[in-house]
Amino acid sequence: MTTSEIGMAGPGLARGLEPTAGGLAAAREQVCASLSAAVGADGAVRRPCASRALESALMLVLLRRRGGHVRQEQELAEYLATPQAQAGGFDAALVQAVLHGRRIGVDVVGGELLAGFDHFSLARKRLLFDVYLAVAGAVPFEASMLRPHRTADRGADNTVTWIEMIMLSVRILVAHGLGEGAQVDDGERARLLELLGSSRAPVWENYTAAHLLALLAVQEFAPGHRLVETGVAAVLACRDPDGGVPSMSNLDVFSTGPAGLALARAGADRGLLHRMCDYLIGRQMPDGGWAFGEDMRHSDVDASSYAAACLAAVDPVRHREALVRAGGYFRGVAGLDGGFPTYMKGDPSEVGMTGGAVSALAWNATGHGDLLDGAARWLLDAQHQDGTFERSWSLSEANTIWRAMWALHSIPEPTRTTLKARIADASAASHRFLAQAQNTDGGWGYRPGDASDTSSTCYSLLALAAMDRCPQEDPVVRAGIAHLLSRQEPDGTFTALPDQVAPRPLLFDAPVFTDIWVLLALAGFDSDETR
Repeated sequence: MTTSEIGMAGPGLARGLEPTAGGLAAAREQVCASLSAAVGADGAVRRPCASRALESALMLVLLRRRGGHVRQEQELAEYLATPQAQAGGFDAALVQAVLHGRRIGVDVVGGELLAGFDHFSLARKRLLFDVYLAVAGAVPFEASMLRPHRTADRGADNTVTWIEMIMLSVRILVAHGLGEGAQVDDGERARLLELLGSSRAPVWENYTAAHLLALLAVQEFAPGHRLVETGVAAVLACRDPDGGVPSMSNLDVFSTGPAGLALARAGADRGLLHRMCDYLIGRQMPDGGWAFGEDMRHSDVDASSYAAACLAAVDPVRHREALVRAGGYFRGVAGLDGGFPTYMKGDPSEVGMTGGAVSALAWNATGHGDLLDGAARWLLDAQHQDGTFERSWSLSEANTIWRAMWALHSIPEPTRTTLKARIADASAASHRFLAQAQNTDGGWGYRPGDASDTSSTCYSLLALAAMDRCPQEDPVVRAGIAHLLSRQEPDGTFTALPDQVAPRPLLFDAPVFTDIWVLLALAGFDSDETR
């Protein structure tokens, strides 16, 4: 490190936090064993999402309207009454309305939930969350919520239909909530039933909130329809042991990708890794991408990036055919600006998706040199002056820093040489940010000043490892590793704060992700480097 870098090395340096080689190796082995045990006989990582207030409240409203589910209503109410179900103002407003009939007099959506939310979907999110509150009884339905229905393009095989289904459900619910159900025509009702019946997964596209919103809408005009009955049964079947409803009913494909990548980097059993890769190849979509869950129709760049990165890390020769098909998928969804969106070509590019796509394509520079060059330039242009990027799908600043640094430092020649100076400057800026944002305990929080959390610390260490920063030379890394090791429980486990996923920015918790991010972070450093 240079003198200036040491001066910016962060508060962890002053604490003299030092990891031990034995501690790093032991922690890595324990987490590797724990994550390996989560892999099923078919190679999938099958671990449920935690329950969430939104889906649980919507389910309770639906069951009350239908009747006949007294026990399930009681179990849902018991979950909603717990402190973890009311962690934020939006969640608390939902719960208090559903359990006690209380209305709110403050704008928890604009004033809290979406405050600082900078995304092209902001207007749609605002309407959606307001309608969630109205359905729960926390706020009244307003005439301004009633928007005309716009039919989405149904010509492309990979058109994401969840936006159309959600917004059509919103229109129907608002119309009936205002006592103006006649404003909804027969074609709109038929289209909602068509969309609702189109999913191969028991819970519609494994997206519980969208499924429940549609069921509530159909309950308004066709309560006896078989899709409502089967839909209620499907959601009840995926409930967690605590009685609540998870945010996603199946994340097995998405979970398997980064889990396989982490296990491969940690040197896990080759037979286990091949089994995981075989599972992923079996779930590859016709377009060459992957969906986040099983039995879905729509690929997404995030799930596809992790799946392809896993295949390439385990054995790019053995998995060449699948990786070539994945390359075709990424080429088909890439934006004209060089970046990658989450779902559909033409949507705005996002840093996390672009970083993931580059990391997944880097195994084949000769076949994707143009994509890699364009995406790298887009990432470099997207960096903020302070070394950060948009946070995108994560609450943590460090998440997109990691994914961008991983991408930029995995780019093969000749792009790497062409952009060498810009990548070096971008890395230095991100390192300065991480050094300044490091807490006195050696860890990192979502944002500077936030208390340290396990996931943000993992993302930060992954970013530093991607920059080739090592514990022997960088006190920021040493302190970060020491903090991460200090978070391990006596039984070898780690716990993490929830992050966010659809609908953003609601918190979301998939406990298996903790092991994944921890193992990825620990596998990025050699135990000998800490000596």
